Amino acid sequence: MVGVDYSIYVTASQAGQSTINVLKAPTDLIGMMFTGQYFGVQLDPVRIAYVPNVAYGGNELPMIPVYYPIEGIQMNVIYQSSGQVVVLFFGEPLDDSIPLEAYAGVIGNISVTNSGTSPANLTQSVTLNFPQGALRLIGIAYLVLDTNSAYDIWSFASAGGLQISGMSVINFGGGGRFAILPLDFIFVPQSLIVNVTANSVRASSTHQAVIILYYTFE
Repeated sequence: MVGVDYSIYVTASQAGQSTINVLKAPTDLIGMMFTGQYFGVQLDPVRIAYVPNVAYGGNELPMIPVYYPIEGIQMNVIYQSSGQVVVLFFGEPLDDSIPLEAYAGVIGNISVTNSGTSPANLTQSVTLNFPQGALRLIGIAYLVLDTNSAYDIWSFASAGGLQISGMSVINFGGGGRFAILPLDFIFVPQSLIVNVTANSVRASSTHQAVIILYYTFE
């Protein structure tokens, strides 16, 4: 029988790295639900799994199905912000559970400020650095944190010179794999510049977003 055996509810005391004690070992993490745009789990010294949630105002799922066997009594995690609420579900994996390793990624933060008195289009470039080794991009998630932009356009050039662009809006929902644009094993260098244009940013306002690039080693 698949489903939840038990769950853990936590509230982050601060943003960044922390630990969560599990109730028994070994055990299987089979899902999660959390506030904010992402929640991270340290897979090993190199890789962090960033599970995406929803853009600001988006409808959340009752659980984002994952699969991650845990041998010890602690999980090393990364909170997006202080006060983030996380519920972790443990038990027997669902049929559509995604291995947590599939969410291995790197994250970048977007923040632009319109100091003027009328809406404006603002640009920012962010550099994302990957672990050493030959790897391929398999997905991208871009989630806005507020309603201060009408929509955002992001773009980057692959190592082969091809341009990839996308758009993000408020109220984007789903979480997990539904928040990710799949990419076809795109080769990238160790660092990648992503260009962002935030359109019609409100006057006297700051607009923020997060971008997560998902990768796999060759």
